[in-house]
Amino acid sequence: MKLTNKSIKESVRKNLREMPMDLPPESEPDRGVQDKLAQGDTPFDKVEFPEPEENQVESNFQELLASERYREVIQKVQEYTGRPISLQGTGGMMPLAQAAMRSLQNITQTEAAHREELENLAIEVVKQEMKIPDDAFQFDVKIVGIGEMDTQGMNRDEDNQEEPQDDEAGVENEVEIAQNLEHLDMEKAKRRLINSIIQGSAMKGYYMYHNVAERLAEITGSETLIRDYGIMMSINDTMYWQMPDEQMNMAMDSSSMAGQEEVDRNTEPPTIKARGINFPVLVHEIIKGVMEMFAVQGQPEDGWEEVSQSEDTLEKEIWDIRLGPSIWNRIRSQFPEEILVDENQKELQNYLLLAIFKLEARDFLVFVKEVLSGTDRGQQMIEHLMEGIRAAFNQEDPTPDIVELQTEVNDAAEETSDQDMDAFLQGLGITQGEDEPEGNVELDDKALSGMGLNALNYELNQAIDAENWGLSQKIQQMIARKQGNRE
Repeated sequence: MKLTNKSIKESVRKNLREMPMDLPPESEPDRGVQDKLAQGDTPFDKVEFPEPEENQVESNFQELLASERYREVIQKVQEYTGRPISLQGTGGMMPLAQAAMRSLQNITQTEAAHREELENLAIEVVKQEMKIPDDAFQFDVKIVGIGEMDTQGMNRDEDNQEEPQDDEAGVENEVEIAQNLEHLDMEKAKRRLINSIIQGSAMKGYYMYHNVAERLAEITGSETLIRDYGIMMSINDTMYWQMPDEQMNMAMDSSSMAGQEEVDRNTEPPTIKARGINFPVLVHEIIKGVMEMFAVQGQPEDGWEEVSQSEDTLEKEIWDIRLGPSIWNRIRSQFPEEILVDENQKELQNYLLLAIFKLEARDFLVFVKEVLSGTDRGQQMIEHLMEGIRAAFNQEDPTPDIVELQTEVNDAAEETSDQDMDAFLQGLGITQGEDEPEGNVELDDKALSGMGLNALNYELNQAIDAENWGLSQKIQQMIARKQGNRE
């Protein structure tokens, strides 16, 4: 039997143990969701995540992300409902769903006469939180009724069935096709992670009403609105984990959608359009719109339509909502402390995101993997990007405009990608150049011995993909040796 990457993955999946999310049985997610995480059968299967740590309960990184996020979700529900919860049997989700529906009805009635004021407040709270200059974007935002979302033209997985390849293609054409597919695969993996970052960062919008609680009370005159927001939004988060994917997919129509956003870059300045059934949802969608404007920097020059059609679907968004917050929290935790806490520097977070999104797909994927692992290499790359951003700021006014400064930030990111990232990748044993699909074949024992386990696992996957079995065996021996030293 020929050893291939596909057969190896299938063998590994067969031997995976059941998902150990380390939660009480009464609080576990839907079994189908757990199984997909255990098998890596999610839209993130195209992303190469870090390997699990030796002392990690979870069997893969997606499970680890899920555990981190799901604990937060359960904690929120208990916090806002004021009691421990059970998600099994008749005493589980049904009472919670009923409580969420009652809160939604209360919210809809309370907000009905104050929509315009709440829409303006939603814009204001996002601009304040994200340090967005007044003239950076135009905003077209509205609170709408349930069932009033326009779902025409929304991208679904079922609309993106792959066309069969032409079996009569010549050898040279096959090589070109393979190279193009490899490039598209990396771009799709990059977009998958960017979408998760967008969703993850926007999830805080569900609870940003706490920032303006007094204003909301003044506008609506309600003393219970804040509590209703908390109950509805926290239970809504739980639904993504308790409902099977098939049920979630069927619910993706105008009658159940809570919000949507889109951006128009053809206006001056660009326009962010957002719709939500209430204030917290609207804030969430506005943040997504702002982040999407930043993410424009991550679009490839070639193949964007195919990448977008593949990754920007409603079905995949479900998994971005599930795992995105943990991905975002891990990335953001590596940002320099001063841009997280200093009010005069918080806007630098936006430029750091622009620089990260600007990285070429291959660089971006290696970078994010290191940052998610919390390695020194990942921290060093963030520091290099920040140096470029600060240099750009020093040439401008103290509070430059986002759109005007974007060119300088892009140049800094591109310079980092060309120089520092090149050295960074070489430190991992990776040589640059799309025309070198087997860039790691020159690795010798000295280069391998200088790598950590994460880097070795990355190189092992690269060697397997290239069907370089001699190198893969050498790397496996080095991994075994290092693991033995650890013990």
